[in-house]
Amino acid sequence: MTQWQVRDVMTTDVITAPDDASVAEIVAVLTDRQITAVPIVDRFDVVLGVVSWTDLRDKIDIRLPDGEPHVGWRRRWAPSLAQWPEGTAVEVMSGPALTIGADASLSAAARMMYRSEVGRLLVVDGDNRLRGIVTRSDLLKVHARLDSVIRDDVIHRVLHRTLMIPPGDVQATVDDGVVSLTGRTARKMTAVAAAQLTEAVPGVVGVVDQLTFAVDDTAAAAPARKAAERDPLLGWWIGRTPAWSGALVPADRTGTHDERTVARAAALQ
Repeated sequence: MTQWQVRDVMTTDVITAPDDASVAEIVAVLTDRQITAVPIVDRFDVVLGVVSWTDLRDKIDIRLPDGEPHVGWRRRWAPSLAQWPEGTAVEVMSGPALTIGADASLSAAARMMYRSEVGRLLVVDGDNRLRGIVTRSDLLKVHARLDSVIRDDVIHRVLHRTLMIPPGDVQATVDDGVVSLTGRTARKMTAVAAAQLTEAVPGVVGVVDQLTFAVDDTAAAAPARKAAERDPLLGWWIGRTPAWSGALVPADRTGTHDERTVARAAALQ
């Protein structure tokens, strides 16, 4: 069962700024749009970095009219400071930006956010061009699916289309994301697959498996034992007399080594 990907929850209308935008323009975008960061792209929409309020605080020397630096903005003597408002986006941005592909799973996006301690990821294509943005709240959209929509996915996509269970043999009810499966299948493997595939449906938080089956096809049949073949050389050790049995035991075992060798060859013919 196909799980939701980043493309299913991301926002495609992303506010960006060009790489040659001035710091004043960046501040205007952040203020007017009431956002905390803005991606910086070139003329081909290739992502170069991100400018956030934190970047501005760390890299811009802001001074009050009396010439004293603003409280909290202490990096006034850093050698690479971009003086307000002469700096450009490229001078103050952080890079490279954290990006992810649109076909990545939601769990992969959540893991990257957690490990990087960020609240958003830029979504790019194979050429690193911006295609959208995904945030922590976007990852939770999968749990906003209605129970009726989840039930339709389970009934039509899992039971009927994938497992080809006849209509009416298995019933599914959904309560706050928990799916209850009841009914009877022809084989146990079908019942097991129904429960496992239902768990993978987007929005499902649990499965109550109450399915029964007619035949247990999971019990492996014991392999048939192969009949032992007579091996005339079985038991022979190099330089030692084999353990003869029955009619193959020579009547006289007091002969020389050569005589015993001839007797063995005659017995095998």
